[in-house]
Amino acid sequence: MLKKDDVPAFNKLHNYYKSKIYRFAWRFVRCDESAAELTQLVFIHLWKYKNNINEEKDFNSYLLTITKNLVYKEFHRKAKLAAYQSEAISTDPGYDPIGSSMNLKDYRHLAEIAIDSLPPQTKKVFKLSRDEGASYECIAEQLNISKNTVHSHMAKSLSHIRAYFKIHTPETILAIFSFLNLF
Repeated sequence: MLKKDDVPAFNKLHNYYKSKIYRFAWRFVRCDESAAELTQLVFIHLWKYKNNINEEKDFNSYLLTITKNLVYKEFHRKAKLAAYQSEAISTDPGYDPIGSSMNLKDYRHLAEIAIDSLPPQTKKVFKLSRDEGASYECIAEQLNISKNTVHSHMAKSLSHIRAYFKIHTPETILAIFSFLNLF
């Protein structure tokens, strides 16, 4: 029936399989928003390629294979993007690998200190977002707070970290020392 563009049949399949596909996708991505998006992509893919369905094969396995392939495709896309960004940084003509690694170490150390000085809940929200790549929706769900509260915590943490860098970067300290030496 699906092959004959029967929309009610598609809706029945969607209602029957959506939670199973969602749970299967969630096991890979561990994020409600991503799992929901992947579930929708599975059904878009199903509708788009409905004429390729082999009726003699297990339909459940077919849907889970589509889901798994879409998850892998998304992981591959993210890895490619990260590699591209890393390559763009290293091919910068002004890039000095020795000087940059030392400066990068110093800046990372400063960032760690700044992050450690955040209030506990703000620190938790920041780490979930930046270290684990969780979306605001996922963080809100996980910590049982609103999305606006997550946004507020992130704004506070970024403001705090910027202020910390302004005060503690070597350029600022040198400027303060040179200013004090004038007097």
